[in-house]
Amino acid sequence: MTSKTIVKHSEELRRAVRWISDCRKADPGVNLGQLLSEAGPKFNLTPKDQDGLRLLLREDDER
Repeated sequence: MTSKTIVKHSEELRRAVRWISDCRKADPGVNLGQLLSEAGPKFNLTPKDQDGLRLLLREDDER
């Protein structure tokens, strides 16, 4: 894996977080699981990335 691949991957992850956040602001009742399912292919996330996002967003909700 090259450094360009890592940078691109982390940028896609940031974009996914931003997109999910925007969706949740627009519709606070939206299902997080559905957003994560949509974000996976939309931002080329791995299952591990999706799991990490799920944990991060749930922890954020609990605060």
